[in-house]
Amino acid sequence: MLTERVPVPEPGEYGKPHNRFRVTAWCLPPGSAARRAREVFRYQLAKLPLAADVLDELEIVVSELATNATRYAPGPYELRLLHDHGLPIRAEVVDAGAGATLIAYLLNRPLPVPERLDDLELGGRGLRIVTELTHGRCGAQWTRLCGTGQPATGVWFDLPPPPHRP
Repeated sequence: MLTERVPVPEPGEYGKPHNRFRVTAWCLPPGSAARRAREVFRYQLAKLPLAADVLDELEIVVSELATNATRYAPGPYELRLLHDHGLPIRAEVVDAGAGATLIAYLLNRPLPVPERLDDLELGGRGLRIVTELTHGRCGAQWTRLCGTGQPATGVWFDLPPPPHRP
């Protein structure tokens, strides 16, 4: 597990270091990346006040992203959780591939209703599931792997905010 602290200044306090934003990354083994990503993800989010069905859906999302990474991109692979004020706010699966632009397109394209069953064989269905289960709070970006520093693609999704308590 790798942890980075990224200083994020408060408004009006630029230049003063703060450690409220943190990135934690776990290496995902190529042969079992999806299983490892699900295990880590569920363990890390189990302590949050998320409904069981929401956690199940997000586990499907992280599994889909890890599967896609190992199927379509070179390794190494990482699962990252981005924290703000100690709470995880975003999850990201990162690979050493260069597909950020294509993935962003696939996440945001309208999905036509297939006219024939053969049309279901076209790619991008898994990313459509990601978009649906995250309610569109997802995307792809260029980044660097925490473990090696090499250029990479990160596919992210935002976690639902904790319920507001009056």
